[in-house]
Amino acid sequence: MRDRWTEFKRRAPMKDLPIGVSTFENLVKGNTLYVDKTEYIYNLVGSGRKRYFFSRPRRFGKSLTCSTLISIFSGQKELFKDLWIGKSDYEWVNRPVIMFDFSRISHQNSNELIKGLHTALDANAEKFGLVLKNQELKEKFAELIIKLAAKLGPVVVIVDEYDKPIIDLVDDLQEAERSRGVLKNFYGTLKGGDVDANLHFLFVTGISKFSKVALFSDLNNLSDLTNVGQAAGLVGYTDEEVDRYLTPHIQAFADSRGQDYGTTRQLLKTWYNGYRFTKSKLKVYNPFSLHNCLTNLDLDNYWFTSGTPTFLIKFIEHNPLIAADIETIEGSFFAASNLESFTLDVFYQNYKTLLLQTGYLTFASDYSEDKRGYIVAYPNEEVRYSMTQQIMQFVGGITPEQFGEFGDRFRKALFADDIGLFCKHLQDFIKLVPHNIRVDLEKFYQQIFFMVCVLFGKRPPTEVATEEGFMDLLLEGTKSTFVVEFKRDSTPEIALEQIEAKRYWEPYEILKTKKVVLAGITFNKTETGTYVLWKTKELDKGK
Repeated sequence: MRDRWTEFKRRAPMKDLPIGVSTFENLVKGNTLYVDKTEYIYNLVGSGRKRYFFSRPRRFGKSLTCSTLISIFSGQKELFKDLWIGKSDYEWVNRPVIMFDFSRISHQNSNELIKGLHTALDANAEKFGLVLKNQELKEKFAELIIKLAAKLGPVVVIVDEYDKPIIDLVDDLQEAERSRGVLKNFYGTLKGGDVDANLHFLFVTGISKFSKVALFSDLNNLSDLTNVGQAAGLVGYTDEEVDRYLTPHIQAFADSRGQDYGTTRQLLKTWYNGYRFTKSKLKVYNPFSLHNCLTNLDLDNYWFTSGTPTFLIKFIEHNPLIAADIETIEGSFFAASNLESFTLDVFYQNYKTLLLQTGYLTFASDYSEDKRGYIVAYPNEEVRYSMTQQIMQFVGGITPEQFGEFGDRFRKALFADDIGLFCKHLQDFIKLVPHNIRVDLEKFYQQIFFMVCVLFGKRPPTEVATEEGFMDLLLEGTKSTFVVEFKRDSTPEIALEQIEAKRYWEPYEILKTKKVVLAGITFNKTETGTYVLWKTKELDKGK
């Protein structure tokens, strides 16, 4: 595999992909690939607003964006000579920049956060030859901005990962609340008229948008770019950018797999594309996973494993019934207003908002004006597979060996269009699920079926809308479309009767792309266990 990589690089030299590099200057001087985002940045810095908040999941390029802004405002024009902004009419002026990177500021508790902020303020002052006299954080921050503006002109303030001191302490809500109070006081500095008059530009990044933080409650002029189409492609890679910048790398990956370019390109799209953060239809790739995949020449769940959602696992530990809801969360509705009311006291309870902001869910539909929200889903196969596996391992204690064994069984059954064999394996799989989450509800067994399908390569939508009502599940086999109805403590015949009575199959009869098979599946609980019964009926094309 490595020989093919070396050979391809020798034929067509390529820049290294940026893994572990988030400083713009180092990227450019180190001959590392930079996907040009400077047209987006030009539109931000050239607008009349100049006060921005921008939220995206971890490892999506927020820190690199901050670093790029610093280089632009520091007047480092030579670094941009080959980029869009370097060829534009942008006026290169060296402005004073204050930077707060909360990944580097101590915040183990509220006291450490206060010390860390003092240290950061002093370091910024020292960089510009200033001495600060105030001892209180808020006054000290204001003093720094006002003195620096008097010396060098209006100031640029950049805050990266503003919410890290809160998120890192969510398991201790009292301490997290104290840190939130510290930050509210600190950020409140920016609303003062004398401070605002000395600001040229403000850019704040984070993962979550916590309400009740001064950034959002006090700074009325702060523009939130998070869900605005203008910033849809500011971070992450669009399809156009992948084709423009990564084609040689993708070809090398295709060669290493013995595949044609088109097949490998589609595989990468399935695994790493799909993030949609705004009302715009634009979807982006996760750059972290894409860089690692194309560097290692290996398809894997890089982003997910770089930061497993421990917050979710801890929540499920105390609320085991929620696991089934999370596994069938795809296709559910999300009210947009939830994004504006995210507070510490509902951090875990509002888990759908949490999953959306942290990148484990994404918008899967256009914004509904009537319902005022979106349909949400997992963004891609990396997240879908990893989330399912993580939850099943946690709630079921299922070993990797068991996953491998059942995975092989399920794949063979689906490949053969044998839903009966699939159900037999499903019955064995249910035995692995702990009794404390095996609720005696029809929906629970449906969710188990859904998890299994997703885990082993199928993505069946639940409750597919038809003109006559809903079906429980639509499962695509190799040559068949299975229209499935689930029942608990009933008979497969009754389930089939419901499908036929509602004529759920009609949209698929009209399409005639595959054989349509009606399937009634029932879960029947007895003293000796749960038994899965099924009956299928091929649709008569003459009906």
